[in-house]
Amino acid sequence: MANAGGKWAVVSQSLPLRARRNRHAVIVPLFGHHACHGLEAYLESLVAENLCVVLVDNNPEESAHRARAVRGCEMLFNYNRGGIAGGLNRGIEFARQMEAVWITLLDQDSRIDPGQIRPLSEPLADRPRQRMVIGPAIWDEQKQRRHGRWSTTSQGLDSTRLLISSGITFRAADWPDLGSFHEELWIDFVDHAWCFRAQTRGFALFQHPGVVLKQHFGSAHPHHVCRWLGMRLYSPQRHYYGLRNLRWLCLQANVPLDLKLKEVCKMTLKPFLWLLFEPQRPANLRAIGQSLIAKLPGPY
Repeated sequence: MANAGGKWAVVSQSLPLRARRNRHAVIVPLFGHHACHGLEAYLESLVAENLCVVLVDNNPEESAHRARAVRGCEMLFNYNRGGIAGGLNRGIEFARQMEAVWITLLDQDSRIDPGQIRPLSEPLADRPRQRMVIGPAIWDEQKQRRHGRWSTTSQGLDSTRLLISSGITFRAADWPDLGSFHEELWIDFVDHAWCFRAQTRGFALFQHPGVVLKQHFGSAHPHHVCRWLGMRLYSPQRHYYGLRNLRWLCLQANVPLDLKLKEVCKMTLKPFLWLLFEPQRPANLRAIGQSLIAKLPGPY
């Protein structure tokens, strides 16, 4: 199966979603030659919970078809068009074509207990007229504590202004109003831009305290100073997108000033630490220089 423009292809591994009792789709973008390594059993456990699992192979075209099919899952090839944002958008478009009612997004390095994914849709079903997006509580596996900011509400949900993309759950029917992820951002701050735009469009963001997502943020940093500061190790390419996209984010009127100041303060220090304490110093220097002069993503 391919879309009209020929930009992505699907290998169908399971029953049509409209034939499934729950009609709840889970979108999982995959990147890296061994992205499915150690992931197959977890994905199959999601299928066993009567969820339609849509895998989006987001590797470049020359290496994408090396991915192994996972039993019971749909496999979609996006060829890394639009980065993580593009992978999520293609998976959501496919799930909507398959008549999904609820959609949950899940990173390849995140884990939610398979039995806890369906409860993410329950507040949406219970409050059909409330414009809302639900996410899980985020447990930072490295720091061993809950991640982010939230406040309790009388609805049994925790109100928040920002959700990470992994775990985000919404009604498929709300997607035209929520709008797609910004593909020119590619990866860093994609969830920030989407969440703050959703709120300007009248959607409230909540975390479900009874659903926990376990998340690994980056790799362990090799230098003790950076570890003490709470930094994780990322590639020079990620440094490029982080700096460039922060320049763009600071120009967005719907992003709160305190968040802009927080991110700018952190990013003022980080490039020096990348150059002092990270292994790919020449590549990091090029990434920093290019990010400061690069053309910014377009309007969103």
